[in-house]
Amino acid sequence: MSGSPVSSAYETALHRFRNPDPWHAPAAYWFWHRLPDKDTIRTQVRQMHDAGIRSFQVQARLSYPIEGYLDEDYLAACRTAVETAAELGMIVGIYDDYNWQTGHAAGRAVTGHDELRERHLFWVRIPAGASDGSLSGIRSATENLGPAALDWHYEGGVVAWADWRVEYALVVEGEPGTAAERPELVDRLDGADDGCHVRLAEPVPDGAEAIVFVSARCATSRLVNPVDPVAVDRFIEAGYQPFADALGDFFGSTVAYMFFDQPHAVYYDWAQRTGDLRSAMPFHESLAVSIRERWGGRTPQVLAAVLDGADPERLSLRAQFYEHFSGYAMETFLGRLRAWSHAHGLRQSGHEVLGHVGGWALDTAFANWDLRVNFGLDHFGVDGYRDLTAVDAQDALVQLSPVFGDSVARHHGRGGTMVEQYFVTPPEGGTPWSGHWGLSLQELRTTAINHHLQGMRQMIFHGFYQTHGHGDDHESLRNPRFDFPPGINFEPWFAEHHPRFALESARLSEFLEPVSPQSDVAVLYPLRTVWTAGQLGEQASVLGEWAHALTESRVGFHLVDERDLDAATVEEGAVCFGDRRYRALVLPAVTTLRSAASLRRLRRLAESGVRVLASGATPAVYQEGPQTAAEDWADLAPAVEVFDAVPEEAVLRGLAARRGRTEPTLRVPAGSAVRWRGGPDAADGFRFACFAESEGTVELLLPDGPWHIEEWEAADGTVRTLDTAGSPVVLRLEQNALRLLRVYGDAEPASGPVDATEDSGAAAGRGTPEWSAPEALESGWLLEVAEDAYEEAGTRRDIAVTCGWERQGLPEFAGTADYVRHIELDTPVPLELTLPAVAGAVTVSMNGIRVGRRAWAPYRVTIPADALRPGRNELRVQVAPSAANRYYAGTGLRTEPEPCGLLAPPLLSHALRPPDSGASPDGFGSGPRTSPITEG
Repeated sequence: MSGSPVSSAYETALHRFRNPDPWHAPAAYWFWHRLPDKDTIRTQVRQMHDAGIRSFQVQARLSYPIEGYLDEDYLAACRTAVETAAELGMIVGIYDDYNWQTGHAAGRAVTGHDELRERHLFWVRIPAGASDGSLSGIRSATENLGPAALDWHYEGGVVAWADWRVEYALVVEGEPGTAAERPELVDRLDGADDGCHVRLAEPVPDGAEAIVFVSARCATSRLVNPVDPVAVDRFIEAGYQPFADALGDFFGSTVAYMFFDQPHAVYYDWAQRTGDLRSAMPFHESLAVSIRERWGGRTPQVLAAVLDGADPERLSLRAQFYEHFSGYAMETFLGRLRAWSHAHGLRQSGHEVLGHVGGWALDTAFANWDLRVNFGLDHFGVDGYRDLTAVDAQDALVQLSPVFGDSVARHHGRGGTMVEQYFVTPPEGGTPWSGHWGLSLQELRTTAINHHLQGMRQMIFHGFYQTHGHGDDHESLRNPRFDFPPGINFEPWFAEHHPRFALESARLSEFLEPVSPQSDVAVLYPLRTVWTAGQLGEQASVLGEWAHALTESRVGFHLVDERDLDAATVEEGAVCFGDRRYRALVLPAVTTLRSAASLRRLRRLAESGVRVLASGATPAVYQEGPQTAAEDWADLAPAVEVFDAVPEEAVLRGLAARRGRTEPTLRVPAGSAVRWRGGPDAADGFRFACFAESEGTVELLLPDGPWHIEEWEAADGTVRTLDTAGSPVVLRLEQNALRLLRVYGDAEPASGPVDATEDSGAAAGRGTPEWSAPEALESGWLLEVAEDAYEEAGTRRDIAVTCGWERQGLPEFAGTADYVRHIELDTPVPLELTLPAVAGAVTVSMNGIRVGRRAWAPYRVTIPADALRPGRNELRVQVAPSAANRYYAGTGLRTEPEPCGLLAPPLLSHALRPPDSGASPDGFGSGPRTSPITEG
């Protein structure tokens, strides 16, 4: 069978799993703080490669001299980086701007082109009887980031406005707000660098209000106007073309893609601003022309509806406006970026501003900005301009971003997403924006695995630092040390322990790549409701509640777009969007739909056996057509399961297909901590990845017929067969265990040799030694610090193991140190060392022989007899903590030092019965000490 197509496909899949490519291995933003020399570049690229980071993007941060961005020296340094990456078989993406926020090229795009700087539309309201109004107190959202960010966005760090223009003058009368355009009403517009004053030719009539829309150019902004086609072309000329000139011979090979990051104009608010729109809107005459072409004489009514009105007619106009605006903005900006990338043989990637980053609700972040003026919050639309989906994620949390990214990718026939992972939120008592130098590898690994189980293909860590900054100050962003820390390579655990995590992450990604996930619930992304209600509307929290509840109930789901309904089909009680099948469709406080056709499609789904569920507010507005949504919903409601709030777990679990009789699947018992992802693969088998942050169980349900189970080990690439019969198969996972199962039936030819076989005897404990009761090693410990340490170099002191060294006279030391103790043995037998509580990653040595590394719990190492000798034995436990106490010392950014080292006495057990040969996959008993599999 070795030459059969199936066998060949299996061998290819196994090779990819064991040797992941750079698209699945972790990546990093490489923060440059100053111009690096060639030796530094080559050293750091190799450092990334050796740590398992196989892809990077160079990112010049705020500490990098802005005037040096994209000069000859900078581009030459980039070329050295790309050349080194090519030698090592790595992939490079081009991060397309200075610092972040695509659209300025460090000001190069607008230098000598003042007319291309960002322009915004404001409005001045003048009440009945009055003849003038003012606009003042304009506030840039950049102010929230501090002086360093203001210096970045604005020349001289000052926001100043110029070239004020009257764009529209409306008179709105009565209810429902009939609007008429009256340009002759404006007598005079006096503009200043901080606002303007509007004088009318006559007072506003009784019972009416004047709304004067004015635009202004930010005369000091370094950002281009994102809705001006000429400005976007100029940005590409200034910010993209230099990379082509310097690196073009690597395009399409080592240099694989362009990456945009939060492309948007700055968000501005002002003292007199009222209305539904909470930010000024990017504006240009070409946008104005497109608006006139779209609505003609109805333009005044549409503009008035953008600001005011809660009746269906005006909400309908508001939705129409944002659909038009977002489509125009995406094509003008993202369309041009994509066209340039494709013309140069590159893929396009990047991510927009995500209001849900760091949580589940759509308004988790950026609540003070009105994100509708940034591509209309149409995340499905934005992804249409990408070849590689990307999102960002904040902090070490299970959150919406990865599943949303995977969802929009699947909408476009792809799957999986890059996830830019950064850290902002400090521990309790810490100062905001001080980051997370206290990151542990266990925390990072848990975050990465959870993201993979939600659809992440590759983590882009934010970031890998060129330098670790300085201790002279702790200014956010300007001092590299406090620019979204940590710099992962300056964590003491990085060089020794990150490679193991990186390879595991890459193998998990490769394992899941061909899987079509068993996701049974589609959650409708309420885009048109966002347009009419704003990002802070009820739908923001209700969608988050559904997504969170489904995740915690272990029910797979995707977000879907209303446009998916247009081509939906129904098969056997499931709605099908292409090759995606869902048994249930959720409407999370959806109040606005495109037209009556959407509700007709929902009716057809419900009548065909698809479960349609809703909670919160219900449809009342159609973007297009007669406003009969409320009546139409009332007719449909009896066929819909309507809830006041997200239903309990039992109801949610009932939405999942009962696959156990038709195809293999996993079932997580109530209360179990196991998370999983899986489904059919591309080779007529099934793959399942399951992970437990704390000990838990999961059941593998198998239909009738003979089934074969393989366990693919992400840590070392081995594969073993699990011999079992019957269903369910109960798998027990200890804390932090990751298990990968491939299941296939007899129809598949034999897959060839595997590395080991696990039978029911192993499940009963054969191959594992019996251990004595553990002895607590409470005393006799010394702490040794290496001669080359940055502090406490070469010191040796007595140390307690009941608390960390930060409480024993070393509050500012955060380097690697060795706990040393001697153990007396009469006869060498295998030992098991357990570290109940550790702050850091550990390397355990006995008599100078390394016997195990652990960077996450359980910290348990088997010490083989051949590493021991009769009499005196030296045990060393090297601990590499986080860098927190080094970099936060003396800053006031933390209320107290963070734990470092051993926090509880180690436990030592002796083997009472030796293990069978081949007991553990690495020879040191480092595998999880659980029954791998039992029959239920």
